[in-house]
Amino acid sequence: MLRFLAANAAFGMFIGLVLTAALLYFNIGDFRTRVQHSAMPVIAILLVGAPLSLLLGGASMSTAIMMMPYEKKFDE
Repeated sequence: MLRFLAANAAFGMFIGLVLTAALLYFNIGDFRTRVQHSAMPVIAILLVGAPLSLLLGGASMSTAIMMMPYEKKFDE
């Protein structure tokens, strides 16, 4: 069960990092330009990438929990 949740969380975090890379690559909202002109570009990327990956990791994990099959232990 924990391995299942960890795999889904890792998948969601990976999607968050890919989305951050897409923000940089496609220069959405002038993000790449602002990062390039920043004094500390790594901090700017981390401030966008870390919360986004954690949010999508949690959403992926909670979706996996909700989609798990449920079996009743007792028939009534």
